[in-house]
Amino acid sequence: MNRSIKKQKSLYNSYLLQNNPKLLQNWIELSASAVEHNAQQFKQWLGQKTKIAAVIKSNAYGHGIIEMAKLYEACNNIDTLCVINLSEAIEIRQSSIKKPILVIGYLDTDYDFIAAFDIQVALYDLEIAFQLNLIGKKYNKFINVHIKFDTGMSRLGIINYNLKDFIQNIAQLDWIKIKGIFSHLAESYNKNTTDNQEAVFSMVETLYTDKILPQDCITHISNSHGSITTRHEKYNLARIGIGLYGYLQKHSQNMQNLLVPVLSLKTKILQIKEISKGTFIGYDGIFQAPCNMTIAILAIGYHEGLDSRLSNSGFVIVNGLFAPIIGRICMNLTTIDISNIPNCKKGQIVTILGKEGSSTISVYDWSIITKASVYNLLTKISYKMVKIIIQ
Repeated sequence: MNRSIKKQKSLYNSYLLQNNPKLLQNWIELSASAVEHNAQQFKQWLGQKTKIAAVIKSNAYGHGIIEMAKLYEACNNIDTLCVINLSEAIEIRQSSIKKPILVIGYLDTDYDFIAAFDIQVALYDLEIAFQLNLIGKKYNKFINVHIKFDTGMSRLGIINYNLKDFIQNIAQLDWIKIKGIFSHLAESYNKNTTDNQEAVFSMVETLYTDKILPQDCITHISNSHGSITTRHEKYNLARIGIGLYGYLQKHSQNMQNLLVPVLSLKTKILQIKEISKGTFIGYDGIFQAPCNMTIAILAIGYHEGLDSRLSNSGFVIVNGLFAPIIGRICMNLTTIDISNIPNCKKGQIVTILGKEGSSTISVYDWSIITKASVYNLLTKISYKMVKIIIQ
């Protein structure tokens, strides 16, 4: 490679690292004030005794695991960060995150990192407990674990009639410290189902009395929807995921309105053109112009997270007005009808999700059209998209 090509390569890399907003064609905006607002709202629901553990697994539900970890690090109402596996825990710990990190799922890389990065982990397997004990001995450091108690989800966890024996076996391990015990709600928006699971979880109280569990052991069962339905005053911690991002799909409209979506999704117009009546738009010609139209092509598609089920049925916001998506959404491009929207120009910003003027599009709107959950839709947003933190 000659010197001039090397220089061009260096310049190209530096531009990528800068993420110059003028060069971006699509991006995510994350609202720091929305994070603070939502955390404060959950604090009101939970009460002062119950601390909040923010769930940032799976790229923080499409919001960006590193960016959200940093926002939660700065939020006084957030105590702990929860991830799905050890790899995620290492990733955010290496990003200068100091708050406690809890792996609520599984361990997918060398257990040595647990000691090296001071990670707390869920425990539901005796063989893994023995291995973790060896890691603690190796580094002369306690491994903090949270016992996963299956109270009715029938997923990961120890069933109630095995719980006492399991904990007694763990207590024999010199380098394992039981930091907490927790469960997960199957229908957290359903009070009857939640009450049943809480009744099973209440056996933890007898384990305290019998001194099988340490008195300072943290208990947690509530999630976002469960923060409203559980007897949360009984627990030290609540694991809040989707709610902190501004969504409570299974609760009432009034409850939903108390939260603010953190994520906005933006793109730009690449081209504007006039088409004649009868012209077919996009793949498979699923839209035919009913009249002469003005259309715009956007720099976003299903690869970036604009669900293909919004083809011919979704909307975006241009100049504060709704513009319908027409034709089939492509992998990286989408066509919209701007015939009735004045003053459109190439390069202008278009809101895919978020608020512009008096118009708003949320993932709730997408969910109504696609019949998919807000969880499903948010986690499909491309992890590669640039995230910009705004106030």
